[in-house]
Amino acid sequence: ALADDQIRDAFAIANRVMAIAARRRFGPMQQKRPDEVAPPKWRPFQLAFVLMNLRAIADPNCSERQTVDLLFFPTGGGKTEAYLGLAAFTLVMRRLRHDGGPQSGGMSVLMRYTLRLLTLDQLGRASTLICALELERRKNPKLLGQWPFEIGLWVGQSGTPNKLGHKGDNDDNSARSRVLAWSGGDNKPIPIDNCPWCGTELGKASLKDERPAVARGGFRLLPDTDQPKELRVCCRNRQCRFSGDSTLPLVAVDEMLYRRLPAFVIATVDKFAALPWVGATGKLFGRVSHAQPGTGFFGPSDGSDQAGGPLPQGLEPPDLIIQDELHLISGPLGSM
Repeated sequence: ALADDQIRDAFAIANRVMAIAARRRFGPMQQKRPDEVAPPKWRPFQLAFVLMNLRAIADPNCSERQTVDLLFFPTGGGKTEAYLGLAAFTLVMRRLRHDGGPQSGGMSVLMRYTLRLLTLDQLGRASTLICALELERRKNPKLLGQWPFEIGLWVGQSGTPNKLGHKGDNDDNSARSRVLAWSGGDNKPIPIDNCPWCGTELGKASLKDERPAVARGGFRLLPDTDQPKELRVCCRNRQCRFSGDSTLPLVAVDEMLYRRLPAFVIATVDKFAALPWVGATGKLFGRVSHAQPGTGFFGPSDGSDQAGGPLPQGLEPPDLIIQDELHLISGPLGSM
């Protein structure tokens, strides 16, 4: 498969961003700068898992897509890095397959968890990879497209807001209400404690220094706090690549997620109960009709609000579905 130039390019980029992400993660652990961390290496089973799936990911019609691959390894053995490596290849491959155009957008990797605590734990590791991918895309948008790599968190309302909210809606669970009510404690508007790129603790900035569009300590309601269209998070470390106007590529409000369609979505299995009831969830699986650069994707569920250029074929469904912690689906801690 690696004899194919496109597959080889995607494989090379995936390895590069995985190495960068590993250095970013291990640097704080080893009290070193990222460039001082020893070059990361694959374990044999990790590399084997990535290689055996290259062809199935590269070719949407490959018969191997009918097969479920089971990674069964002790805790701490490196399963997460194995499937994140394959996810990185998958995300890049979709961009190369469609020359970075609108057709390359949408949810490419879907990761499902059985317990919300596990979801939040893995969010940081996957977010570091997405940050590395996004910086790689910015260096070469002609190759990897104009649409940013983003990661979405799709969990229950107690974890992330379902709606952005607006002034006067009296919705205490909206993103707007959570941001405005937050006063710097542990109960952040969305469940992210540290910047996934530099490790700086989020939410400790002085509230007096915030600009009008910024409501609380790096959690931004844009374009304004009365009628927000987005909730963004920026790092308070001014040396970080994701500070100031360069916000983290994180989407954690359902309403925003259905419009942005992040390339990588982390979900809990209970959210799938929404599929028959919430029309916008169909967009996650490619049911879109229009794309507007910088804004998002629109489909039948948006009615007359559709905007942007038409996408007659819609988007491709997910290329890779990961069901992590499979043993927890049933049993006393399960969600069956």
